Amino acid sequence: MKELEVAIKAAKESGKILSKYFRTNLKVDRKSDKSPVTIADKESENEIVSIIKESFPEHNFLGEEFSYEKTKSEFTWIIDPLDGTKCFVHGLPFFGNCIGLEKNGKIVAGVINMPEMGTLAFAEKSGGTFVNGKKVKVSDVGTLEDAYVVFGDVDELFRNNYGNRFLQLLGKCQGHRGYADTLGYILLAQGYVDILIDGPKPWDVAAAKIIVEEAGGKFTDFEGKSTIYSDHTIATNGKIHKNVVDIFGKI
Repeated sequence: MKELEVAIKAAKESGKILSKYFRTNLKVDRKSDKSPVTIADKESENEIVSIIKESFPEHNFLGEEFSYEKTKSEFTWIIDPLDGTKCFVHGLPFFGNCIGLEKNGKIVAGVINMPEMGTLAFAEKSGGTFVNGKKVKVSDVGTLEDAYVVFGDVDELFRNNYGNRFLQLLGKCQGHRGYADTLGYILLAQGYVDILIDGPKPWDVAAAKIIVEEAGGKFTDFEGKSTIYSDHTIATNGKIHKNVVDIFGKI
């Protein structure tokens, strides 16, 4: 798939930019939602879009940092140029870029590159998921009692009245850790963890969705809908997905 090849190239080149700025004396600005942004975020997105536009100038783009003119294309690239900016500015290596490709509303390809972790994950529809060139699959864990949970920033869960349900899930499972969400999706696809709870924007998880699904897992919102646009996400190995959805469900 040419689109996936181009996305991998863009992710690698963007990764070089992120590594160049990592653990340097960067100025950190605040966006309207108070989240941090740096020159690394902006240069990374410009590089990704520039590379993709060389091959697919007619495609649409949805990015975190910039707005783009709408076209009539059935394809939309959904880009997070630096997922984990808070980790990045604190010198923690749990960050990367995320590039997802949506065709007529369905995610058909995705790449996550975590340059300081030496980890590149990618997937395309019906092609499987690969991490550093090796095909991976989710775990076979079949009960919550045996499951391991990871999560990103959980502030939104508590602000949106999901806090008690989140704590209920943790209490039912074998263990949990607050890994940065970018890494968590890759660990889930590799079968090292079994559940990931997140409160993301579309660009945070467009790539993660297909990476999880092509590894055999399942990705939905808290109500069980297969979408990246709900601002809350459950990703699992699939076998225990309904159990987790039943805990969150509708408030």
